[in-house]
Amino acid sequence: MTLESTVESIRTNHYVPLLQPIFSVEEQTVVAYESLGRKRDDLGNLVAVPEFSDPHVSALRMSIIDRQLLGLALTKIQSTKDLLFVNMSPDQVILEYEESRSNTLPISDLVNSYGIPLNQIVIEITEKSGSYGTDVLAAGVELLREQGFGIALDDVGSESSNLERLGAIKPDIIKIDLNLLKKSIEKREYQSILEYLKQISLSIGSQLLFEGIETEEELYRAISSGASLLQGYFLGRPSEQNHDKRSICDIVVPHLQLYHEMKRREVATEIEFEKQIKSKLNSIHLKTIKLDNRVIIDPHSFFKLDSHIKRVYVTDWQGTQVSPYYERTSETGFSENLLLIQKNWSYMPFFYKHVKQVFRDTDNWQVSDPYWDKELKKNVIVFSRVNELGYSFFVDLTLD
Repeated sequence: MTLESTVESIRTNHYVPLLQPIFSVEEQTVVAYESLGRKRDDLGNLVAVPEFSDPHVSALRMSIIDRQLLGLALTKIQSTKDLLFVNMSPDQVILEYEESRSNTLPISDLVNSYGIPLNQIVIEITEKSGSYGTDVLAAGVELLREQGFGIALDDVGSESSNLERLGAIKPDIIKIDLNLLKKSIEKREYQSILEYLKQISLSIGSQLLFEGIETEEELYRAISSGASLLQGYFLGRPSEQNHDKRSICDIVVPHLQLYHEMKRREVATEIEFEKQIKSKLNSIHLKTIKLDNRVIIDPHSFFKLDSHIKRVYVTDWQGTQVSPYYERTSETGFSENLLLIQKNWSYMPFFYKHVKQVFRDTDNWQVSDPYWDKELKKNVIVFSRVNELGYSFFVDLTLD
């Protein structure tokens, strides 16, 4: 089939772009739409485009279909300043790159023909594996970025996505996979993954967009995981018609306000808990006795203070453990582990935060951020302080 006949056959198929709203947490309104391609059947019903799920369809045919859909979608945002997210597979990115003439991309020509600034379009790289390596894909993405397009990486967290692509592309927006979001509510391990993705987004300067939000609980999970952009049925379904932004705001904004009120109460509770623990810890004299190659402390004085205290140990300034590792075994009992003496704890995320805080304030107990402890199967915070001999005391507490 020739290119002309391919284009003609595609034109005779009735493709329809549906637009789904994307809500900005920062701006408290809808700021963008994702274009989702559909096809109208003989009965007038909108159905999935079969080419989108066919792995044997060429990148060229997909590009022709996508350009037709893009043209139709552009007419819907032509008189607005809303961003438009459009999907593009890795192979399509490479095709755009190879078809570029004098650094002008075919998609750039199309968008410009509608009088729409290129920075109003976000190219959403799909999770499909491509025929080319990551370096080639990154070159194609960079050309899109140089033209002015925003770049999003779709379905981060799905099985086929990887950190190599994320690091190479450094997208402006990271889209979190729907299934990962839902699993995060059911299993604690997935919450750790979301926290990890949040840290990655901060390190490369990307925004997080959570898609597939269908419930209030999923909305709260997305916000707590660092989402700045939200998308899903809870906010609005894909539609041919223009969405009423005010009605979407009326749904979402009150939930965001409720979330922030809950978080403020949580923070107040956490601060009160920390104050109580610090008050108890301040009643202990941090006495240490050097005996051969280890340091002796009084662990019982710690464990009797509060049932939340689960572990106590002492390190030197370099993070090497010099005391036994004391761990609660019952309401009043604890075990002494000598095997961990000389283990270095400086790799733990709380250690150098402790060092930094000690430089700021040597006279008070410091508190780490919570982290998930696999052994205790609970969130743990670490209280730490340096005594007059330069030994660092670490006290692990579980959070209910």
